[in-house]
Amino acid sequence: MELTAVHPALGVEVTGVDLACPLGSDQVEELQSAFAQRHLVVVRDQGHIQAADQVRFAGLFGPVICDQPGLDHAYVSNIRPEGIIRDGALLFHSDLAFTSSPVLAISLAAVDVDPDGGTITCYANAQRALRLLSPPLRSQIKRAWARHLFDLTHQVGDQRLTEEELDPAEPRHEHPIVFPNPHNGDDVLYVNDMQTCQITGMDPSDSDALLGELFEVLYQPGNIYEHHWRPGDVIVWDNIALQHARPDHGPTPRTLRRVTLAHHTVPELVAGYTPAQRGT
Repeated sequence: MELTAVHPALGVEVTGVDLACPLGSDQVEELQSAFAQRHLVVVRDQGHIQAADQVRFAGLFGPVICDQPGLDHAYVSNIRPEGIIRDGALLFHSDLAFTSSPVLAISLAAVDVDPDGGTITCYANAQRALRLLSPPLRSQIKRAWARHLFDLTHQVGDQRLTEEELDPAEPRHEHPIVFPNPHNGDDVLYVNDMQTCQITGMDPSDSDALLGELFEVLYQPGNIYEHHWRPGDVIVWDNIALQHARPDHGPTPRTLRRVTLAHHTVPELVAGYTPAQRGT
């Protein structure tokens, strides 16, 4: 097994493994160490693996949620009838930041994608971004909190809503902007373009200005890895350290099998959330 960096800011590509077979203890330890340091692991040419293989692999990095007996995966798809997160662009976000217990990690496997790389997922390193902040900016947010929200009913992922625009029944939650990552104990810059509506206690215009400064560091080109999916790709990433986004892929057929890692099942986190129908 060999590990190679996929981008200076984050991620490793693994070669020399077959995820249809259990990995050795030394391999598992090396992968877990790479995940803690680089936050994203990609394995290519695994088109033969089944859902159970992906679940076993993802489970090396945290607890896999199972919302119903036998249901430990879903499909991000615009062609399968049960597909979630079917269409449209998604701004950078961390899944379920608008709840008390955000998702720990996510795995996707390319089941049906354009072999020429027409399906893209972008990743921004929020843990690295905190280190890149200027000392005055970091001091300004040291004890600040931010409110995160999302419209689960309509699932529009290409715009950031204000508190006034969101139905009071939709979920929202506040987290410290300097957020401890449960995977490795390091702090993360925990604001995102899709779900963070305001810095708590600040005037809206001042909040927007400060968020703009933070986003400028977080989403600078050098802090983003753009993954062009190929058939058989399997990725697992730290949903706290990294944020993800995608462009609008249009009508191109696309199916990615998703496995989610969390301490609680999604219905316990968000009332009425049904994995077969909804997604973030």
